[in-house]
Amino acid sequence: MQFLNLTEDDWQLFLAWAELEGWQISFQERRLFQNQWRPYFFALHVNSTVQGFVSAVPYKESGWIGNLLVGPERRGFGFGSTLFDFALDYLHQAKPKRIWLTASEEGQPIYQRRGFTVVDQVDRWVAKGLGITDLSTDQAVTDLIDYDYQCWGESRSPLLNVLSDDGEVCHSGKTIGLLQSGVTCWQLGPWLSAGKNVFENRQLLNQVVEKTACGKELLVDVLVSSKMEFALRTSGFVKRGSNQLMLLSDERVELNGVIALASLGSIG
Repeated sequence: MQFLNLTEDDWQLFLAWAELEGWQISFQERRLFQNQWRPYFFALHVNSTVQGFVSAVPYKESGWIGNLLVGPERRGFGFGSTLFDFALDYLHQAKPKRIWLTASEEGQPIYQRRGFTVVDQVDRWVAKGLGITDLSTDQAVTDLIDYDYQCWGESRSPLLNVLSDDGEVCHSGKTIGLLQSGVTCWQLGPWLSAGKNVFENRQLLNQVVEKTACGKELLVDVLVSSKMEFALRTSGFVKRGSNQLMLLSDERVELNGVIALASLGSIG
């Protein structure tokens, strides 16, 4: 049994299995894991055959486990638990204060048995882009990084700098969000709003829908505790599935002002 970083063939296998699950892997996430974050993505090899995948990303104060995926014909043999325990041990080497993940209904019991608790629900919302206005080249990434630090309690600048390469930081008063462009879909995230002002958030949603390429899907993974359902529905978004946001931590954690995740569930 070996845990190895992904080869190009492994990547293609992961993407094929992910497609079978209906997962959407953003262009930005692929670029991260195929380049500077390649050491954080692992394939489990047993008898020279890939059985599954997992990613384990360490930040300064925390870590994220994601992309836990076992092949359709390889389930029921404990490979999922083996991959998860490996990722957990890998992150524990950095002595993080907390470890995050998003869990499906199927995976939630595995994580609960290892001490993770549900702290929120993450709903995916989808709208169609209108393509009325173009993306701006005038970026405010520093503002986004600073605001994100206040909300999450640590700097995630390596993540946000990469995600912003192909997008635009959008503002509305004290509300800020990153619109990420993509090939198959676009994404809004992170979306941060300390005051949760209804007008500001509606204005931000209208901005990003108008800037998203015409006809492209715009995805956003929203914390239910943010209470943004009305703003989303009245801005043309529809809900498409839910996961649980889970946490392993000895301390109480509050995500002040976090409306939506920066990624589609695997890296926060």
